[in-house]
Amino acid sequence: MTDYLKVLIFSLRGKTAHFRQPDTIITQATYPFPPRPTLHGLLASVLGINFSTREGKAFLNDRHFIGLSLLSPVRTVCVQMSLLGKGFVSGEGDFFNRPTVVEMVVDPRYRVYYAGKWVEELSEKIRANKSVYHTYLGSAYCLTFPEYEDTVEARVLQPVPEDPIPVHTVVPRELTAHIALEAGAAYAAARAMPYQHCGGRIFERTVTVLYEEKGETLKVRFKEKPPFPYLAVELPGGEVACLW
Repeated sequence: MTDYLKVLIFSLRGKTAHFRQPDTIITQATYPFPPRPTLHGLLASVLGINFSTREGKAFLNDRHFIGLSLLSPVRTVCVQMSLLGKGFVSGEGDFFNRPTVVEMVVDPRYRVYYAGKWVEELSEKIRANKSVYHTYLGSAYCLTFPEYEDTVEARVLQPVPEDPIPVHTVVPRELTAHIALEAGAAYAAARAMPYQHCGGRIFERTVTVLYEEKGETLKVRFKEKPPFPYLAVELPGGEVACLW
């Protein structure tokens, strides 16, 4: 029997984005696209869920399957900003303007795929251009507004084919047994991306996410025994997305 899954599809775009790599200090480097917990936070903002509440903690523990594809080539630039010190926020002690070099993603465009228990409510809100809290691409000064595309019935590929299949989303290296390289493609990896937000400043597990810099497909053979759950789904147009 073939299994089908309801998948929400929406896009994100902005003039700039900054997804801070936490281990960079002198120059605040960015990931090329939002990590999985960042997308969880964006969805929670649309729904009006506060992670410090019981509802927020339950949301973090829910099973969310999210995929992401690049709609524009990854392009970054480093800029110098004058940021206020921590004393400004706490109100204690002196504060000062601190010149900081920040790496920014320029003209980012992404397509997001979501499957989970919140798919109906998210579809309704994003279709109506509604959000309880403001939504942004990593940093509060990088505003974005989710743009509804569709809600579809996707076919779950189960079992996953043994031969490499073209996947239209980024794919964690931990899920791949083999990548079939193609001439002219520019492959890259976003390393040490956080996988699971546990609340507060606590994250669990990191992953290395593979992608093609121009947003082209990856020909992937998936592992038989992956280290965490994922779904390979075929959309009505024939494209395959990896949700994890």
